[in-house]
Order: sequence, then C-alpha cells, then structure tokens
Amino acid sequence: MNQRTQQTIQKGRELMRKAIDAIGVVMHRMLFDCLLPKKYRDLSKRDIHTIIFRSDTPAGKRFDIWILVLIALNIVLLMVDSMMGNTTLTGGAERKPFSYWLMKVLEWGFTILFTFEFYLRIYCLKNPRKYIVSFYGIIDILSIFPAYLSLFFPGAQALTVLRLLRVLRIFRIFRMRVFLNETRFLINALRRSAVRILIFMLVVVIVAVILGTLIFAIEGKHNPAISSIPRGIYWAIVTITTVGYGDIAPVTSMGQLISTIVMLLGYAIIAVPTGIVAGETIREGRERHNESFSMDNEDLEPAEEPGDEDASSAPKTP
Repeated sequence: MNQRTQQTIQKGRELMRKAIDAIGVVMHRMLFDCLLPKKYRDLSKRDIHTIIFRSDTPAGKRFDIWILVLIALNIVLLMVDSMMGNTTLTGGAERKPFSYWLMKVLEWGFTILFTFEFYLRIYCLKNPRKYIVSFYGIIDILSIFPAYLSLFFPGAQALTVLRLLRVLRIFRIFRMRVFLNETRFLINALRRSAVRILIFMLVVVIVAVILGTLIFAIEGKHNPAISSIPRGIYWAIVTITTVGYGDIAPVTSMGQLISTIVMLLGYAIIAVPTGIVAGETIREGRERHNESFSMDNEDLEPAEEPGDEDASSAPKTP
C-alpha cells in the first residue's frame, strides 16, 4: 500500500469521524434541548446509565417495559401497514391515500425514538464500542438500520420486523435467569457444532452438484424441466431436503430410480446435523456452571463526568 493510498484512507476516516461527531452533536441538541421533558434534561450520564442499563431499579424496569411496549406496537403497525397494501406504494406519481402517510409518520416516529434511545445508550457509557459490538448492541443497530435503508431501497422497510429481536431483553428485565442460562447452553452447543455442520453442509452441496449433473445427463434429452445442470442441482436439493415441490419430476425409469435413492438419502442427511447438535447439547449440559449470562450488558460501565471521582453516594434516579 503506497503513501497516497494511506493518506486517502486516513482522510476518509477523519471525514467519517467528523460526520459521526456532527451527527452526535445534532442529536444531543435535539434530545436535551427539545425532546426530553425538562425534569430529565439535567440528568448525569450515570443517572442515564442507571435508567437504561439497570433493570433491577424501578426507573430502569419502567424504561425497559416501555421500550418493549413500543416495540410490540411498532411490529403491529408494520403488519397492519402490509395488510392495507401501503408497502406496495413505493414509487410513481400516483396520489397516496391518507392511511399511507399516517402509517409512514408513525413508522418514522418509532424509528426516531429508537434512534435516540440507541444514542443515549452509547452516550452514557465509558466505552461505547463495547456495547456497539455486543449482542444487544448489534440487535439495536439491526432494528433501526432497515428504516434508513428504505430511503434508498423502499422494500427494506419490511426488515424493521427485526426490532422484534429486542424482545429478548424481557429475559433480563424480569430476571429470568433460568431462560438466560438455557439460551447460553444452546448458543454454546451451536457454536461447538458449527465446524462439523459446515463440513457436513459442504459434503451435501458436493453431493447435490453430482446428483444434479447425473440427472441432467439422464433426463436432459427426455425432460424439458431439467434443461440444464443448474436445474438438475435445484431438483437434487429439493429432493434431498425432502421438500418435494413437485415442479420437477423425472420421467425416465433410471431417473425415477435415482430419485428414490435420493429421497431415502435425504432422511439420513436430515438426521446427521440433528445428532451433532444433540450431542453437543448433552456435552454442554455436563459442563453447566452458574456464571452470569454473557449476553447481559449490566457490566457496562457508565461514562465518567467531572466530579464523579468525589461522589461516594449512589446517584438519584427519577
């Protein structure tokens, strides 16, 4: 990498950093000067951290419950919007009905609320990056990103249903430690099984390509539905997975014999990854312990402010 390229990359990083800082300043002004009620505008970062991240406090639990209610309302709104057909009105100069604009205003209202909530989460932390790359941080980003992506790709608006993933916080809010532990065991079992499952899937893909090519060689001249190797591979995958759409079926005796073998092979293929995950789940169960759940973000430290080093009492929470 030459010096000019490095300078270009450095300038790009500086511009992006300045843009992010400018956006942060604008959001901070809008939030603390206009949107928040006056009694909340003087809260310290530690107070905000307590409300947002400490679900074991009354204020924190109320905040999390309200967020869950807003998420549920947002998902219901998205479903109603699709039922009314407004999601298809994405282009053209035709006149939009009133329901279209009402739904868009409500959807963007929810998006702006969740955007400001995400800003508050990183604003009050000592190490914002730790939260951004955490499980809940990634979910929060995925929940608001599709709405802004829809400005360029209108169909992406439907992906706001990813906000439903934020309901996973209900386990932390109501201290459902049993559910948290069981979820951690399942995640660990899947993580340990990942390499073997990937290897197995690679073998399945190779088998599907071979079978697709074989069925094309047998059926290609007699069956217009299998007119190419990719069509044969599609048939092989549908048959191996026992889905059986029925849109492609062999017509020759040899092709039907191969289909019978592939169907029987499909049941064995389905059983293999199930056994792998089951075995790792049993292994994980033997190694159970009572350590805290890794997806919980209560260990995130609040940002320090002037005078915090002299404070010895717990902060007040509204």
